[in-house]
Amino acid sequence: MKSLINNSYVGAILGLIVPILSIFIAYWVNSRHDMTLSQFIDGVLVLKIYAKMMAVAVYFGNVVCFFLFIKLDWLKAARGVLLATIVYSFIVLLFRVGL
Repeated sequence: MKSLINNSYVGAILGLIVPILSIFIAYWVNSRHDMTLSQFIDGVLVLKIYAKMMAVAVYFGNVVCFFLFIKLDWLKAARGVLLATIVYSFIVLLFRVGL
């Protein structure tokens, strides 16, 4: 039986959601409950590390999903994750260039 997850659309949606979840996990691990989410976001914006944080979240989060889908032989879902990674890469490039 074919898996319902083995779909390019599902892979792209997961590829777009996983980096956002990675940033929230980074907040949860690093905050130790002494700062709010708005303080965390303000700190990221003041230090101007949003492009770097976004790049790390995209590449590490999506790499895990990509290789998991490859291992499970869900190649269409892996293709969707790759597409989402390329879209995020252009967004990170725009932030780094300053547009």
